Amino acid sequence: MKSNKKSFLTNYPLQTTHYKLVRGFSLMELLIYIAIVAVIMVITTDTVISLSRGRGQSTARSEVDTAIRFAIARIQQDLKNASSVTTPAWNTSSATLQATVSGVTILYDVSLGQLRRKEGAASPIAVSGTNVFVDTPTFTRLENYNSNLNATTTAVQISMTFRYNSSSTDWLYTGKMQTTVSLR
Repeated sequence: MKSNKKSFLTNYPLQTTHYKLVRGFSLMELLIYIAIVAVIMVITTDTVISLSRGRGQSTARSEVDTAIRFAIARIQQDLKNASSVTTPAWNTSSATLQATVSGVTILYDVSLGQLRRKEGAASPIAVSGTNVFVDTPTFTRLENYNSNLNATTTAVQISMTFRYNSSSTDWLYTGKMQTTVSLR
């Protein structure tokens, strides 16, 4: 029996399949991708470092400025209430300030970079804080005699440099305090 049907092989001839070769990256493409990633990493790293440095400087500035404001307020309060200033002597400068407030001796000095306040026989208390150092304060006593009123006005000129205590350049900050306070 003869069949009109073509053979299976005739209807569906074997086809050789040609697979397209899957290409990888060329060396040039790989180098370009690496360069792009490297640039992005450098920019990201630089941004993080800048933000960290800015935060450090901001923190140092804040602490130094706060220490300056507190020291000025504390010294002004003591001098305005003082009945006399013992140290420094008239028209001289000193690294210490000694005044009498309500019969109690108040002493300001610097020890190991800390501005300290000592009231009477009590132990000294740091005024500048632990992260802020004070470099050689200068207290100058000034007096002005008014012959019309037959009175002498005493004032103390204060000059100090405050700096943040850090070895990192990211945290460096220095502030200067200069003021004059009159006794009442």
